[in-house]
Amino acid sequence: MSNIKIALIAEDETDCAAIRRIVHRVLGAEVATKKWASNGCSTLKKKLTAKLKVLSSEGCNIFIVVHDLDRNPQNASLNSEVALRSRLEALSSEIKSLNKHICIPIEELEAWFWSDPEVVKHIGGEKGKAHPNPHEIKSPKEKLIELSRDGSRKPRYSTNDNDKLATMLNLDLCSKRCSSFSELVKFLRSL
Repeated sequence: MSNIKIALIAEDETDCAAIRRIVHRVLGAEVATKKWASNGCSTLKKKLTAKLKVLSSEGCNIFIVVHDLDRNPQNASLNSEVALRSRLEALSSEIKSLNKHICIPIEELEAWFWSDPEVVKHIGGEKGKAHPNPHEIKSPKEKLIELSRDGSRKPRYSTNDNDKLATMLNLDLCSKRCSSFSELVKFLRSL
């Protein structure tokens, strides 16, 4: 695996950190990664093609692009996953690598954490419980923040905890409950 260098592209630093942790859990800590956090979905789409070329020139030979499936602000319904995937495929088409994966967590990557009872207990103590269908949770990140509020109403959870939570996450259970996670793990195991 020493000849593998994985480019991780996501909307923010905390998503990159969580994905990197999952990559290392599946493939081993010796796998080299290089990340690029776009600081937002519009920037990710705008700069994706150019960043993929740069990462390829820096020796990356496997590419993982993570983009949340956001909600439409006008009607609160989820945007089209097919349309988003098609757009990201088109933007990344210049990279001819067969080892490219587009991961689209439903609404937010934080939904994955709702799949695991131990992670939910870590965040909320006895207050919350895992969800069998985390993709159905509206605003999963905000719900984690709400779950973590203590008596003083100050939340204990922030997205900076995602790396640690990815370390705790039950990979098999999350794969059963979250199709985007399952596809990511399947891709990693195929390498």
